[in-house]
Amino acid sequence: MDLSPAGSGRMWIALAVIGVLALLSWHTMQPGKYRSLTWILLGYFAFRVALERYRSR
Repeated sequence: MDLSPAGSGRMWIALAVIGVLALLSWHTMQPGKYRSLTWILLGYFAFRVALERYRSR
């Protein structure tokens, strides 16, 4: 696994961490505006990670 700054290993680790955080927020938070805001922010970060990876190619 390539963990250099431009490596794909870091992208997959970051997306996995974001996925775990999304599952934890879904499991522990009550439905409402705070959970929705959390999901929007995590989706934004996942989008930024993926976008940066494909921009660096």
